Amino acid sequence: MSGEHLWAERFDRSLEDIFAVQDEVAGRIVEALLGRLSAPPPRNRPRNLEAYDLCVRARKLLDESPQTAREVHLMLSRAVSLDPDYAEAYRWLAINHWMGWVHWGEPMEPARSIGLELARKAVAIDPNDAGCRWVLAYLLAYDRSFAEADAEFARAIELDPNEADIFATLSDIAVLAGRIEEGLAQIGKAFRLNPFPAGWYYLTLGQAQYAAGDYEAAVETLRKDETYRTSSRRFLAASLAQLGRLDEARSEAALFLVGNPHFTTSHWATTEPFRDDQTLAHFVDGFRKAGLP
Repeated sequence: MSGEHLWAERFDRSLEDIFAVQDEVAGRIVEALLGRLSAPPPRNRPRNLEAYDLCVRARKLLDESPQTAREVHLMLSRAVSLDPDYAEAYRWLAINHWMGWVHWGEPMEPARSIGLELARKAVAIDPNDAGCRWVLAYLLAYDRSFAEADAEFARAIELDPNEADIFATLSDIAVLAGRIEEGLAQIGKAFRLNPFPAGWYYLTLGQAQYAAGDYEAAVETLRKDETYRTSSRRFLAASLAQLGRLDEARSEAALFLVGNPHFTTSHWATTEPFRDDQTLAHFVDGFRKAGLP
């Protein structure tokens, strides 16, 4: 690096124009690089700062508990009422509905269909957002529409090959299909791309480590503060049970059920898009040994 000053420019805008300024700065930098980079595709940006703030706060609480999930629902519903064309708020609201029936043991309908509808709406509003694409892909996979899901995942990667969330969710789908090594590789890539990951990355990693039979590593991962008090506790309990540490396993299972009183192994097994009977049996075995209903 020579330290040579290549580009500088002053931008004088109001706070309400902050997202438009982000796009303009990115475009000007591309121009300054003499065409060595292609300009990013046009994107939908939030028009309301309160909606943006609500969305940021909701993301932090997304996977904590059924109780915080209700707060998230209210925050994101408020965000889309303030900015009806805010694609990111719709995609996280779609995930919020998905989590209700997959993570918290709520009835599958109408949460499943509402979640898919919201995910499709997010893509319709901002088709160039890789985040909207992977959310739709993920929900389609849980709907067992695997061909359509694969196409959406591919489009997400095409739009942004450095979007770590894509690979974290692909890890989950690969593990449930019995492709354990692929799942470990995908979540490893997600961590490399995102040095400050959301807590659910650790759930995904712990799930993959459990599936691989690396129970000690799974326990270490799932006891990290970033994920410990979330729905990942079921995998921690199963990992401890497989290690023969039954007292610890049953204690973690009991703590998990305090926050997830509607959980049953049978419901969980029907909601997860397993494509490998041996992998499904492995998870069910761990849950049963840990004392989960």
